[in-house]
Amino acid sequence: MQETVILADAACDMPRALMAELGVQTLPFRIRAGDRFVADVRDEPALPSLYAQYLVGKQDHYAESIPLLEREIEEHMLRHVVTTCDRALLLTIASSRSKLYAHAMGAVVGTMAKSFKLRKDAGRTGLFALTVIDTGAIGPGQALIVREAARMLNAGASAQAVVETVETRLRDAAHMFLVPDALLYMYTRAKHKGENSITWGRYLLGSTFNIRPIVHMHRGETEPVAKARGADEGMRRLMAHAEQCIRSGRLLSPAVSLSYAGPPGAIRALPAFQSLERSAQQHGVELMLAPMSLTVALNVGAKAFGMSYLCEDPPPLE
Repeated sequence: MQETVILADAACDMPRALMAELGVQTLPFRIRAGDRFVADVRDEPALPSLYAQYLVGKQDHYAESIPLLEREIEEHMLRHVVTTCDRALLLTIASSRSKLYAHAMGAVVGTMAKSFKLRKDAGRTGLFALTVIDTGAIGPGQALIVREAARMLNAGASAQAVVETVETRLRDAAHMFLVPDALLYMYTRAKHKGENSITWGRYLLGSTFNIRPIVHMHRGETEPVAKARGADEGMRRLMAHAEQCIRSGRLLSPAVSLSYAGPPGAIRALPAFQSLERSAQQHGVELMLAPMSLTVALNVGAKAFGMSYLCEDPPPLE
């Protein structure tokens, strides 16, 4: 029987313990800081010091996340994956946010062609198969899609069934929300990348009146959908929104994913999280709280909060 593994890039905000439980492997991102390069491999214990080093007070974009090149993805797959299984499904960050998907697609043929001898030497027959899937999501949204794909595979579903489910249902149902805290960081990051998610006018308004945008992402597209008086109020509204989805039975999958570019204990201490946690327990919903990946946090700043769920007909954000 063909063995299949699931890989997710380091932008996937899934708790490390859950990744290990589901057998999900990580494809690294590269972080460039000045003339130094470090690998983002979702090393959770190291994240607090990485936040302090690369995010806090860094308005000049000292660091940036860079996807691996085609040859580097090939090298990673040949070194770590092709001799341990017969097929891999790589679920990537939204192609609208990163070139990783394009680079991974370019690495498919080379990986398969170069795998034959390595696999033969390892006692495996046939070519290795690599399928690359654009999740259309980032961070906690990507984590939910990866979770469902891994659960399906572990329950005995075929690789093709997993691919079809991701591409025809899960990608459309993934809704992700973000509340930034460091507005100046996010404004200068957006300007640096040629985006208008936060304009100069929005930054001035937000900094003057302590207003934070609530940003919604769906199928790779982002837009501000609401404003909150401070990041704490934004987080409270998002968690109340998730609680509403749970209580109304709207979730396509019994899980809500949350990530924070800071200590997760700060989120657990919030009354809104504790209320959400009680509702989740009552309705058999899993809460996936994870530290935000450095790759994602570098684009949104320290203390940014992300939340995601899978829902085909979500209620409006109140």
